[in-house]
Formats: sequence, C-alpha cells, structure tokens
Amino acid sequence: MEQLFIGVLNNAITVSALIIAIIVVRAFGKKMPKWIACMLWMTVAIKLVVPIQFESVLSLIPSGKPIPTNISMETKPQISSGISSVDEIVNPVISQSFTPEKAVSINPMQIFFHTGALAWLVGMAVMLIYAATTYMLIRKKVSASVKIDSRVYECDDISDSFILGTISPKVYIPSSLSDEARVYILKHEFAHLSRYDHLWKPLGFLILSVYWFNPLCWIAYILLCKDIEYACDEKVTKNIEKGEKAEYCRILLENSMPRNMISACPVAFGGTDVKDRIKNIVNYKKPAFWITLASIMVCAVVGVCFATSRNTNTTSEQQTVKLAQAQAENQEQTPKSEKSVWTRLYEGDETAADPKLELKETTDPKIIDFINKFYEAQASGDIETLKGMHKDLSEYSELRTKAMADHIEKYDSFNIYNQPGPHEGTNIVYVFNTVKYKEYDKPIPECSWFYIYTDENGELHVNDNIADEATKEEWKHIDLASLQPSVHKVYKKYPQVDNDTYEKVIIKLNNEVAEQIKAEVNKNN
Repeated sequence: MEQLFIGVLNNAITVSALIIAIIVVRAFGKKMPKWIACMLWMTVAIKLVVPIQFESVLSLIPSGKPIPTNISMETKPQISSGISSVDEIVNPVISQSFTPEKAVSINPMQIFFHTGALAWLVGMAVMLIYAATTYMLIRKKVSASVKIDSRVYECDDISDSFILGTISPKVYIPSSLSDEARVYILKHEFAHLSRYDHLWKPLGFLILSVYWFNPLCWIAYILLCKDIEYACDEKVTKNIEKGEKAEYCRILLENSMPRNMISACPVAFGGTDVKDRIKNIVNYKKPAFWITLASIMVCAVVGVCFATSRNTNTTSEQQTVKLAQAQAENQEQTPKSEKSVWTRLYEGDETAADPKLELKETTDPKIIDFINKFYEAQASGDIETLKGMHKDLSEYSELRTKAMADHIEKYDSFNIYNQPGPHEGTNIVYVFNTVKYKEYDKPIPECSWFYIYTDENGELHVNDNIADEATKEEWKHIDLASLQPSVHKVYKKYPQVDNDTYEKVIIKLNNEVAEQIKAEVNKNN
C-alpha cells in the first residue's frame, strides 16, 4: 500500500508543474478555442492515470520519481527531485526528522508513509461516498420523470436542466420551461452529449478523488468544469446570429442556479460561472485558422515539456558528471603535478592511485571466517551471534534481520576484498556475493561494504555507526579509499542487480519485511 501511495505522491508532485503551465496558457490564451483548453486538461488526466512514465529530452520536469520507491527503507532517506536547490533544502529536513535512531524499534519514515497511505485511502473513500450519495439523491429526485423524446425527460421536482448517466445518458429538463427556452437548453445539452462531457466530468472527479490532497488538482477540476461549459457554449453559438446569441444569454441567465459545492454529476445547463459564460458568448468570434493552429502547437509544447520527464538514467549520469565537475572546479586550474589527489582520481588519472589503498582480494583467514560467520547468522536470523559481531545492533536491525531470515534461502558465491582502514587493526571490506530468496527462482547479486575493527581482545567487529562517529581525518581516508581505481575495476567484475529485479523482488520483499516488523512491534506493545 505504501508503494502505491508513493507512486501517487510522485504523480501529484510532477503533475503540479503541468497544471500551473495550463493555468498560465489559459490566462494568456483568451482567443484560444475552448475545446483546445479541454484537450490540455486531458493531458493532466493521462499523466495521472497512465502508469507509464513518458520521457522526453525536451522535458522541463527533472525527475519522474522525486520520491524514491524505497525511501521508507533507507536509513538516511532523501528525495531526488532533479533540482539541486530543492534537494539541498528538503533533504536535511527529511534526514533530521526521519532518520532512525539506534534505540528506535521501527523506521519513522515507514510510520510516516503508512499513516499517510491510510489518510489518503480515507480521503478517497469520503470523496467517492460523496459522489455516490449525490448521484443516488439526484436519481431519486428524477424517478418520477416523464419521457418526452428518445433521450429527454421532463420532471416537476427539478429547477435546472442537466444530463445524468454515463453509459446511457439522459437529458432532464424542468416541466416549467417555456418552449423558447427548451429549444436553446436542449441544444446546449445535446452539445454536451456530442462532446462526451457526461463522461469527462465524472472521470475528472474520479481522478480528483485519488489526488484529493493536491490543491492544484482541485483547481484543475474546477477549471475543467468551466472549460467544458465554455466549449459547449461555443459549439452552440458558433453558427447562430447575434440576436439569437442575446436570446441564448437571456435564457442562460434566467435558468442559472447558484452552486457552492463541487459535484461529480450531473452536467448542468446553468451550473458553472454564468457571468463569465455570458461574457464569453457575447465576445465569441470564430477563431482564425492560424489561432487554432497556434493553440494546437502550444498544447503540444505544453504536453511535451510538462507531461513528460527526463530520462532517469541520463539524469543520474548528468548528476555524476556535475559532481565530478564541481569537485574539479573547487580546485585551482593547476598543472597535473600540482592538482589534488581527489581531482586527479575524479578525472580518471590512475597515476594518482595510492598503492597502500589498493583493493585486493582478501587472504586474511580471520576476515574470511568473520564474513562467512556473519552471513550465516544473517541467513538463520541468529541475533545473539550478530550482537557479538556488531559494535551496536539496534532493536530495529534485530527485527529486520529476523524478518529477512524468513525469506532468505542461502547466501552463496562469496568474493571478499579489503583495504586497510585509517587505524591499525581496521579494514574496509567489500563483499560481492549472491543471495537466494525463497520467493524468487534465481540468485540475486549483492554488494556490501563493511568497516571492520579489532577490539582490545583481538576480536573483529562491524561498526555500523562509522558514518556518525568518524572524525574528519577518518572520513578523508575512507573517501580517498573509495576513489581508488582498483575499487572501480573490482565493481566492474561482478554483475549488479538489474532494475527489473529490484522493482519486482527487492522492493516487494522490503515491503513484506516492513509489514512483519510492524506486526512484531504491535504485538510487543
């Protein structure tokens, strides 16, 4: 459920720019045919409904997934909007508020998204119940209608004309209407039917019910309802005389009904912004061909620039390049011999490698035995053994290890490499292996990084908290070690987990484990 909620959140965030762009186009495109404005809102609907992320090199949306799908499982959760200034402001707040602490039994980010998902479902249910209730009340009111034509019904209990129904829509009109008013009102309602507005409006409300938490989606729905009426009015009045326009406006004004609540149904004759509709009818002139063409081109540009996102792989590569460039720009443009080691390593200069930090295949039997014992304990959920091997094993890590053990069949194909750490008796250890999950038929490649130290008794331990405890000099050593050419060469030797497997297996598994942890916490409480 949380993964679905994150997907909805990503859609809600990325569609916001598209909605704002359409609002701007509407504001400046007064002469744009209103049916084209409705097409623009269709792009919003497509983006919110279609699960596929459309990509384009012309897109102005930096990332289609600003919230990573695995954010609730991260120990240091971060968003990746593709806008560095936004990430720099938001990520420190997220890290400070949602990073799990040692004594915390469950990741606060999981609680946040679980609670958010429940609130989202409740809000969606309220919206759908409201729509269903409104529909049933209107159906009850028109139940005593009299059929006067193939799709037209007359009713004593209504004061406004409207279309009700989606599969078999019917036009309902008040029995008190004059013959003159009836002619124009039926023209209007049948224009709605020819444009399938009786489908678009409920679909818009259904989408709004899913994205109810985004204020821009409410604005989009309100403007859609207005544009539907504007487009219908234009369809009715484009081929009538000026005097008939005046008569149509009079009938519209006389039959307008004030409405203060947003509704999913029905499509009503005088239900939306009558003052602006009359102004639009009076000022309407059939647009020149070039205006229509330009409007369609604007519609296409808005769709390409704001309804698509940039290629995520390309964005990631660009960020890597920018990081390397930023590191290089921080250094003075000096001759090769005077450049910093970091700059030279980022530039791929292997002569800057430090032989003492070369990543080598581990031959130390003590480290090999320690790693094998560590993974055996992980696979079996042996918490007591792991407690003796960790510097500090948090309660959350214990629960997660136990839960994961239920899914792990075995670890295999170990390849262990190490570099000397910043102090005597410390090692930076890389483990390349495979893990066979019970729910998946193939072994999945893994790569793990460990900071291992030797205690006063000569025993090895894993320090999971090195990121929080390392001094500036220790981090300098670890950072420099990670940049060594030998590290990159070793990584290239081993297969990495592909995106499809990650999405289908690992994320799904993480979600199941998160649910198991929640159940365990609730049982203990």
